[in-house]
Amino acid sequence: MNILLSLAFVLCWSSGFIGAKLGAGSASALTVLMWRFLPLAVVLVAVAVVLRSAWRGLTARDVTRQAVIGVLSQSGYLLSVYYAIQLGVSSGTTALIDGVQPLVAGALAGPLLGQYVSGRQWAGLGLGLGGVAVVTLADAAAGTGVAWWAYAV
Repeated sequence: MNILLSLAFVLCWSSGFIGAKLGAGSASALTVLMWRFLPLAVVLVAVAVVLRSAWRGLTARDVTRQAVIGVLSQSGYLLSVYYAIQLGVSSGTTALIDGVQPLVAGALAGPLLGQYVSGRQWAGLGLGLGGVAVVTLADAAAGTGVAWWAYAV
């Protein structure tokens, strides 16, 4: 079951970049993102109503925390990715840039969590970052007419 759930997760996750690219030609990033999550929201509301007992013990602080995480993940992360695709950045490049998140987490683990990264791990992080930079710069220099600042989005 774990393998099936893992495959489903990868399929759903990676399809978001393709869906953003397909939708960018006919709708705004906000509209595409809304339609991506609206069916899921309907299912989750139905499950929440049926499983009301699972809500017991949740405090207002718990609900607020989850709401803030949801808003930040939608507006700060997904909307910026979809908007970059709308601006013309290729979906492959946005997926690659998006893949830098583990590098950022590794770099911030020491200062924020006290989990320091070894020299060997830093070398791996640097190699990964270098690979992302090479591919992103090559895509940006390909002359596709995309503004340079779209890659920063």
